[in-house]
Amino acid sequence: MSGLYVHIPFCARVCPYCDFAVQAGASETFVERYLEALRLELCSTLRGENISTIFLGGGTPTALDAAQLKALLATIRSVANLETNAEISIEANPENLDEEKLAAMRDAGFNRLSMGAQSFDDAALRQLGRRHDGGKIETAFANARRAGFDNISLDLIYAVPQQSRASWRDTLRRAIALEPEHISCYSLTIEEGTPFSRRIKRGRMTPVEDDEQAELMDDAQTILSEAGVSRYEISNYARPGFECRHNLNYWRGGDYLACGCGAHGHRAGHRWWNERSSAIYVEKMEECNSARAGEEFLTAAQRLNEQVLLGLRLREGFDLEAVSRGAGLDAWRILGRELRALTSEGVLRREGETVFLAPHWTPLADAVAARLLRECS
Repeated sequence: MSGLYVHIPFCARVCPYCDFAVQAGASETFVERYLEALRLELCSTLRGENISTIFLGGGTPTALDAAQLKALLATIRSVANLETNAEISIEANPENLDEEKLAAMRDAGFNRLSMGAQSFDDAALRQLGRRHDGGKIETAFANARRAGFDNISLDLIYAVPQQSRASWRDTLRRAIALEPEHISCYSLTIEEGTPFSRRIKRGRMTPVEDDEQAELMDDAQTILSEAGVSRYEISNYARPGFECRHNLNYWRGGDYLACGCGAHGHRAGHRWWNERSSAIYVEKMEECNSARAGEEFLTAAQRLNEQVLLGLRLREGFDLEAVSRGAGLDAWRILGRELRALTSEGVLRREGETVFLAPHWTPLADAVAARLLRECS
């Protein structure tokens, strides 16, 4: 079974921190051309494939109307073998989620909603360039519940310049009050070439220091865990049984197919990606029925590195035997010395073949992985 990622690039406007493959102000004609190109790619990519999870990301997939979203799922079902209890997620922004549209989406088959709340602090939302306020998040959430969504995730952003620690804690508490099944907490990342990056270079914005970011991450861990929403990956928290299956497949090194501009796929160490520009993507699909921009075949060492790096981000850790099979290497032979040292220092724990971080070391997963993997370079 594989996961499927589908990229919808359209947005009402581009947020100043965004570095994704997005497009604002697309005409209806271009949107239809893009959807037809996407339909062609789905049909050529998915025929006969077994799919267990679908994730529509963007951009803002709910910038499409309900009929367009329903048609996308119908195309996927017509060519792929979709698991009976498949997890079908869609990213959404609060400002375009009325109850009628949500009901139509739920009826079409979407069963998991990932809402880009980002913050309940209206000043922070303005700083982030968002088009909604805290009240719209609550309204959209209530609409989603009435429409039948019983698996809702809220995305939150911390380390927003000029936002206080008290404001972040209030955002966490207001999110918890809605009783979502899943919450993602991401530190604001300043990407090169974005408006935020340019503001920092000009001295018009000061990024939050690392120590302050660590405190905000700790606040999330404390407040969410007390509410029964447990961390299962560095940035992701869920009530029992509501961990995102699609993303878990990424983090476990599984196979996933991908369609749409800028989309990346992976199968058994073979990685490929599409043209990032939506215009070029459409042109390539129209001209030659393929928009692939590149590919790579990971070496055994690269596969080992990735599986360990991603595994240490997970509460469950990674399995040495599974990593060895996936990479085609003896993981214990390569990692054993550092693994023994880190275990004796209390940084890592080992139960049988499973290796995972001691909970208080979770925020430093990347640094621990770098040390563990320094013999595999």
